[in-house]
Amino acid sequence: MSSMSLVPSRSSGSGTGGRPPHVVGVVDHFTGGTDNYAAERELAARLLSTAPWLPQAVRAHRRHTTRVVQYLATEGFTQYLDLGCGLPYADPGDEALHPYDAARSVLTGVHGAQADVRTVYVDNHGPAFGHANTMLAEERGTLAVHADVCRTAELLALPSVTAKLDLDRPVAVLAHDLLPWMGDHDAVDLLNDLRRLLPPGSALSLSHTGTDVLPGPGTEDSTRELPAIYAESGIAFHPRSAGHLRALLNRWAVQDLGVVRTELWGSGYGPFAQRAPTPGDFTGAYAAIALTANRRTP
Repeated sequence: MSSMSLVPSRSSGSGTGGRPPHVVGVVDHFTGGTDNYAAERELAARLLSTAPWLPQAVRAHRRHTTRVVQYLATEGFTQYLDLGCGLPYADPGDEALHPYDAARSVLTGVHGAQADVRTVYVDNHGPAFGHANTMLAEERGTLAVHADVCRTAELLALPSVTAKLDLDRPVAVLAHDLLPWMGDHDAVDLLNDLRRLLPPGSALSLSHTGTDVLPGPGTEDSTRELPAIYAESGIAFHPRSAGHLRALLNRWAVQDLGVVRTELWGSGYGPFAQRAPTPGDFTGAYAAIALTANRRTP
């Protein structure tokens, strides 16, 4: 997930022979998983030959997601909608937690075992949904949904979703490494639909590969080459600048410190300031939290 922005569940291309590659499988291969196919491993190899820092950036972005959800939990959010959740992952230690677990790690300290956390994981990638349904939706407060995130109204109207999330109360939406796999038209439509349909006081956590931020020294050329490598496999990849992201979020109330690099969000410079960033935190991506109008206590 990250500068290479690999975690979302969007792919429109076809590979050479057999099953076409999907970014979900590429990410899985990057982090040592086995839920991937030959075309995805071939694409991963081409990406790594140009940008060997991608696996580290994926893991750094997962830790960023954990920090974001823990911060939102401290702000009182108990309901989460994870768009483009990807395949479940298992990293050693507690640094990278899935959203439900990350929220509970905070809220159980406040409410004890009775903490009521609700999390809906959404993906349109069949294997990702299947694994999420088996591994992430095993708790009473969780649900996995196989759906297209761009059909926002239909998603939020699904009986299974309305049974899990109280849409009269604020929801925290995670759109992490999702928009880079959409053109501007689809990205604007999704953001507008979320803003229009979410309950007042809801939050949007966005992370997005940047065109003007690098994952580390000496990576400029490799970052610029990634869209062309994806395009060879029929996958449209749209990294964007910080200014472009601010324009996409212009109807949202973006919170301090605005659109910042992921390693600075959740560091000594961000809203969850507990530690200084390290070289292993760099993703080449931006992050922001924005609110709908009329913020109220979740």
